[in-house]
Amino acid sequence: MNKERTGILVLLILYAVGTISMLVPSLRPLVLPLSGYNLFFSFLILLNAYRWNQTLLIGSATIFILGFFSEWIGVHTGLLFGRYWYGMNLGPKLSGVPFIIGINWAMLTILASGIAIKWTKNITFQAMIAAALMTGIDVLMEPVAIRNDYWHWHNGVIPLYNYMCWFVVSFIGNLALIKIAKPSLNNTSIVLFTLITLFFTIQLLV
Repeated sequence: MNKERTGILVLLILYAVGTISMLVPSLRPLVLPLSGYNLFFSFLILLNAYRWNQTLLIGSATIFILGFFSEWIGVHTGLLFGRYWYGMNLGPKLSGVPFIIGINWAMLTILASGIAIKWTKNITFQAMIAAALMTGIDVLMEPVAIRNDYWHWHNGVIPLYNYMCWFVVSFIGNLALIKIAKPSLNNTSIVLFTLITLFFTIQLLV
């Protein structure tokens, strides 16, 4: 079994165990604090599938900074996304923002841009498609995130402004990543994007 197949197998196990555990009331309190670790290992497996490509690492670092700083602005001012704060289940924080959030932005941007690049050769359209994909993922994430104590909104209402900001920040991030690294679509990225979508969709529906 090659390294990519091994990585895909690990992802399948991680998300299968995670999804099932989230549906079992007695297991939820045990697995929820591990959510950040699941994201971190998913990101490592994704980077490994790209053989730790140097330009992709530079692009990922750029998106990490963009995503983290955007979230910092949101948490401290409400100017981006709206008024919200982070809970306790995404791991260590810096100034109220979990470190893993920057990684989440980088990972989703790699996945979305890889898909979008397959659909069109126009860079602007690629970034728009990728931003739409990421915003769609956020639509699935938001209600689940509140339930899982990932983050919470003022008065418990998810504002439309959040999704507008997600699209704009995602567009900027994807445009930057495409210009820096232009990540190709591979089996690992297809599987990981599918697993993330299923993970939140199942929790949303149950």
